[in-house]
Amino acid sequence: MKTSLLILFCFLNVFAFSQAQHDYSVKRSNTYSEIPNHAILDNPKNTNIQNFPDWFKNEFSLSEKYDLKLLNIETDNLGFEHYRYSQTYSGYDVGATMIIAHVKNGFIESFNGMALSNLDKINLAPGITESQALKIALDFTGAKLYKWEIEAEEQFIKDKSKDASYYPQGELIISKRDDLDGAENYFLAWAFKIFAQEPFKYEKVFVKATTGEILKSSPLLTNADEIGTGETQYSGTQTITTDSYNGSFRLRESGRGIETYDLNESTYYSAAVDFVDDDNYWDNVNPELDQYAADAHWGMEMTYDYYLNTFGRDSYDGNGHLITQFCHYDQGYFNAFFDWETGFMVFGDGNGLPLVPTDIIGHEFTHGVTHCTADLIYYAENGALNESFSDIFGTAVEFYAKPEVANWTQGEDINFIIRNMANPNEYEDPDTYLGDFWHTSGFDYAGVHTNCGVQNFWFYLLTEGGSGTNDNGDIYDVPGIGMDNAAAIAYRSLTTYLFPSAQYYEARYYSILSAVDLFGACSPEVEAVTNAWYAVGVGDAYQGDFVEAGFYTLTESNCIAPYTVHFVNQSNNANNFVWDFGDGTTSTE
Repeated sequence: MKTSLLILFCFLNVFAFSQAQHDYSVKRSNTYSEIPNHAILDNPKNTNIQNFPDWFKNEFSLSEKYDLKLLNIETDNLGFEHYRYSQTYSGYDVGATMIIAHVKNGFIESFNGMALSNLDKINLAPGITESQALKIALDFTGAKLYKWEIEAEEQFIKDKSKDASYYPQGELIISKRDDLDGAENYFLAWAFKIFAQEPFKYEKVFVKATTGEILKSSPLLTNADEIGTGETQYSGTQTITTDSYNGSFRLRESGRGIETYDLNESTYYSAAVDFVDDDNYWDNVNPELDQYAADAHWGMEMTYDYYLNTFGRDSYDGNGHLITQFCHYDQGYFNAFFDWETGFMVFGDGNGLPLVPTDIIGHEFTHGVTHCTADLIYYAENGALNESFSDIFGTAVEFYAKPEVANWTQGEDINFIIRNMANPNEYEDPDTYLGDFWHTSGFDYAGVHTNCGVQNFWFYLLTEGGSGTNDNGDIYDVPGIGMDNAAAIAYRSLTTYLFPSAQYYEARYYSILSAVDLFGACSPEVEAVTNAWYAVGVGDAYQGDFVEAGFYTLTESNCIAPYTVHFVNQSNNANNFVWDFGDGTTSTE
């Protein structure tokens, strides 16, 4: 690539103008705010992570009412630390916001996410009390029986955590209506976590604090060791780790931190008992279907091992949280779910084939991973991505644990295929963004279990490769990069860059960025990721010959010659350079 002196200095003059105002380069702008969705700091050593909230407020001219609250810190295998923050305004959490600072050696290299700069018109004077708001929320829920009304359930949750209770405690937050965008659709709201027993429902209800209007509701359910042998129904004979106790054995293990319980068709967690075996050879075939407990326990062990051995992630929260799962939930309950509040994973017996195959176990566990990282809102495109990541890693767990029989469908072991990642259209899920079978109604939280087909097919193509024509008439040809590389890209996008309100175009952008991080800017993996998104109707095809020149320097002149000027390279798709100095000489340095 040739870059002339004239062009270079024109570029530098433009940069010098912006440098006086900003310390960052915008890579992705924010439609609803002056704060970008992705920015790279021009001089990282000017911004220490300890000063980031103050720098952030100063850089975007935010008043003292705005702040960032640290949520968690994760370290990846590239040596970066990722600091996740939620935004607050006047001390209230701002829903659906998240800023992620990416740190190397204590200094911030870049940040991304979603934050707002225009909340100053929000009415912060509550017009209703907490008790009034709770009555409105309970009327909206309309349940016959609630968890806190059941003494045994209240005692059970208190035994797990001393100060815990199912009784809803109101919290004033700034919340957005899910069906409307823009800062003008954020309001002060009372938020309540309401766990109903009859009918069974666990959701967060938001009541507008000024008027008592229901803003929205969102689900909080998404769906001394010994070595023993488990005769599983779905996966054959497997080695499992159990707990020796009172002369017999339980499906508990301290090493991974997994406990598997029997609900005996109850819907009360407090009714759970241990699965017990006398000789640690788990072949407990009986009318109660207890033989499937070995499937659940072994499947969770494999899920834990996959995340630990592949990504270094210890449990779903990354910090070794105890994994508690319940089998035999309710009578004929044809579903499974992850309880966001407790971290419990719960599995029904379906139509006599319990929902504990390995891919379903991995699916539910991944809801926990998502909740502890990107925390994608369970609604519309955000929720479709949430479901898709669970499908992706549920499938990846199956390929890890059972490579000889693994496949791209969910539910084949229970004789009820739910989705097919290799061909979403087969079960009336879309394989193209906004294409055939795209769900547009409010049912199923605006299609979270349908529209997930788009990213599912993207991941299948990225892994296995494929060619064809999508619903837009676009012809595609995607080379497969294999399960390990595809999963690494999806995992980095989910756990490093994505945020609660991220949608399909953010998923595309940050998966490409993740591929760049892992494999390099002009790598075949970046090309495959980009073309797989093009295949499913999200964004353009890869532009292999596109080069964007980007250089800057902090010093442009000096009174003493000779003087060395240091340039920083911010080019895209460019690795080798020829400098043309206009006097007949060139240099590659």
